[in-house]
Amino acid sequence: MTMVRRTIYVALLPLWLMAVGQTTDQDKAHAIEWKERHARYSDLRIVESESWLEINVNSPRPLNDVLAALANNHVWRINYEDPHYGHADLVDDTAPSWLKEHPNGTHVYGIAGGALSVKFPLDGYFPDDPMQVIPAVIEAYNRSGNPGRFELRTTEKHAWFDVVPTAAADGPQQPILDTVMSFDATETDDFMVTLRRFCEELASRSGQAIEFWGFFQPGSNPLEQAKIKLNAHNEPAREILRQMLGQVSSTATWLVLFDADSQKFTLKFR
Repeated sequence: MTMVRRTIYVALLPLWLMAVGQTTDQDKAHAIEWKERHARYSDLRIVESESWLEINVNSPRPLNDVLAALANNHVWRINYEDPHYGHADLVDDTAPSWLKEHPNGTHVYGIAGGALSVKFPLDGYFPDDPMQVIPAVIEAYNRSGNPGRFELRTTEKHAWFDVVPTAAADGPQQPILDTVMSFDATETDDFMVTLRRFCEELASRSGQAIEFWGFFQPGSNPLEQAKIKLNAHNEPAREILRQMLGQVSSTATWLVLFDADSQKFTLKFR
């Protein structure tokens, strides 16, 4: 019996060593790719003159980074929404140091964004016209090969600019905020409670998970105690959200991001 067991152990040993060797090689390849990718990331740089606008950035979500900076610089009210990214849109973003200490640990995934470079002429008479800038940035992004495709939607008098997803690696898709729903809000609840209920109803109607995560910059915010009164029936979730946010702020915008690990959307304000 002892001889049989030794034979089995000896036969399995090369298979175990092969598996260990493959895992080690994969970890090394991942570490090289991760370090090279993170080394390419660069801070956003915007150079603007009376006749030209030049933008350069390299990051996981370059379009969102550019739009956030433009909104801040020009006081434009720009809302941004992620698509439901597919597997081909993602990259293993697990830190090599974590894998070294946890060889069988959980991997984390991020958006496989990268470089975005834009340069285009401006009309010197209207250098602050958002319709000169935002559509050109989105068009450049859609040609860049980065994940997702987007389009611009505007409201009357261009009071709001909604940058919404139209496709990801898996093909065309409907933005989650296009979901038609009904929602009632009363002044008995504060803003945070109301928005959590809104996301719960949106998740139920759309079949996609979404959670309200509050404000992009955490901490005390006067809007947290604001009250909303609303009675909306069969309207796109985006318009319901616009009505609620319009009641409490003249500058705040929304941000809908997709988390690859939890397969959930998160709603934030900034």
